[in-house]
Amino acid sequence: MLKYGLLGLVLVAVTCAGWADTLRCPAKVTTMEMGKGQYSPMPGAVFELQNFSAAMTARGNTSPLCFNRMTEISHGQVFISSASLTHLFEQKIEQSKSKIKEVKVEIKDNLAHLTGTMKKGVDVHFEISGPVSTDGTVLILKAKKISADGIPMKMLLGMVGEHLGNLLGAESVDGVKAVGDTIVFVPASISHVTGRIAKLELTNSGMMLDFEGAAGKKVAAVASKGAKAAGSK
Repeated sequence: MLKYGLLGLVLVAVTCAGWADTLRCPAKVTTMEMGKGQYSPMPGAVFELQNFSAAMTARGNTSPLCFNRMTEISHGQVFISSASLTHLFEQKIEQSKSKIKEVKVEIKDNLAHLTGTMKKGVDVHFEISGPVSTDGTVLILKAKKISADGIPMKMLLGMVGEHLGNLLGAESVDGVKAVGDTIVFVPASISHVTGRIAKLELTNSGMMLDFEGAAGKKVAAVASKGAKAAGSK
């Protein structure tokens, strides 16, 4: 929906103590606070962060899991450009055994366009495009246009969903899955990132995600209730 994904905000802290080759696990929980700045999960891919706050919890008590973190975003905005999304895919292609290659992500006319080439005996070019939405936890690409020479729509979505799961480094293919005419991206499975996505906006240059924690949601609900009460007087 990517150990480095859409969304892959993982802080790795390595503390050397005692002997030079001995690694000690960092604190089980660390935090990240950033008013405005950038985060780069890998060279060439940049996430723009604003009013960002997150807690990162170790996924285990011993090495190596203590250096791998589950990132729980409390609040903030994360902007990912089309170029960064494409670069993430390119890097993952090089690392995986997926039959998909030359993947490119473009966002225009308020639609996401995913193109690439899939090895199926011969190279088959495919294109999937449509609007992207969220239910607060996952990203949903609803296909409005699907094309690939000689491959039925349902089969194409299933194949692309499976190979994208491998491409993005998901621990299981469930991180990216095809459901009907949609492809669902699950950040928690793909990049170990959780948080309530309050708003998703597509622009011609990329994707903006607004995260809102439970506290922020409660404040917004109270404010809305107060405004309604004031209006009824």
